[in-house]
Amino acid sequence: MSTIAMNTTMPLLTPLEPHNKYAPVFECRLANGQVTVALRPLSLHDWPYAGKWLCREFTRRQASGAQLPEKHLRETFCTMLQCDFAQPFIGLINDQPAFLIEICDGDKHCDGLEEGPHVFDNGDHAIRLILSPTAINTRYFSRYALLSSLEHFFSYSQVKRIVWELHEKDRYNINLANQLSFMAGETPHWPGIHVFLYPREIFNRFSANYHVHMQKWP
Repeated sequence: MSTIAMNTTMPLLTPLEPHNKYAPVFECRLANGQVTVALRPLSLHDWPYAGKWLCREFTRRQASGAQLPEKHLRETFCTMLQCDFAQPFIGLINDQPAFLIEICDGDKHCDGLEEGPHVFDNGDHAIRLILSPTAINTRYFSRYALLSSLEHFFSYSQVKRIVWELHEKDRYNINLANQLSFMAGETPHWPGIHVFLYPREIFNRFSANYHVHMQKWP
């Protein structure tokens, strides 16, 4: 995995205008240069495809087939873009929109009034990953998406550990977390919820032996 130097000094978490278009802030090449993954801040111009991924993901998780109004989703992401503790990114694979990943400062993830499945420490940052059908169905694309995102996030010194909370029904992402050597956290009081932890040290070891891991991937 080789990172391409980008001409940007944008902080990881910074308020942004939802209607603006943004250039990539991170780009890397994988698979001997055959695959390029880039990240850029989400904007409302991305909604035609990002909205479909989100609605599909929400509907898939609801046994009743309920649908979340797109207007509510747009408003949620506009709020996220304008805050200073979370940032959604659009991921491009070979220049095509392929996934959405959010990162949130763990100190702000829970307001302290509501207990969650994970007690966040200083430097913890929570993520959520939404994959397009193309990323899910193309071999290795989901792994490239997550690995590249982790590379970008850990390039910021304030990110000490990634926290990924998943429902037990989300077998695809649970398998993805295991493939990239995430550590399973304890959630004894939250049945059905899996918490996966990824300290900076594990990422450094994993990325240093990236090609060895790739040979073991099915």
